[in-house]
Amino acid sequence: MNSRGQVLVIFIILLPIFLMILTFIIDLGMLSIEKRKCDNNIYDALEYYLESNNKDKTIKLIENNVEDIEIIIKDSESSVEMSVSKEYRGIYNIIYNNKIKITYIGNKETKKIIKG
Repeated sequence: MNSRGQVLVIFIILLPIFLMILTFIIDLGMLSIEKRKCDNNIYDALEYYLESNNKDKTIKLIENNVEDIEIIIKDSESSVEMSVSKEYRGIYNIIYNNKIKITYIGNKETKKIIKG
């Protein structure tokens, strides 16, 4: 018996499933890269803010490096809380509708930064 037709049918059925899984893995990798980029930029911006105490330049620093981002800076006497949220445009976000949200808290006296 010739089983070539059976193998072709199984291949045609499994190919879209394989491509969907591959696309999802690539999209999660891109999401991870975008989150790391936001994470690094907010850390550097908070470090700059603790040194210079210049809110406008800090916001420009983040906006120049990361597109379409929302920035919230809460300044108190002893600490600074900086929160960033960004909407990721990808297949993963279409399914789960998540935003990248990162918060850091910096102590003005010790100049130490912790993830909030």
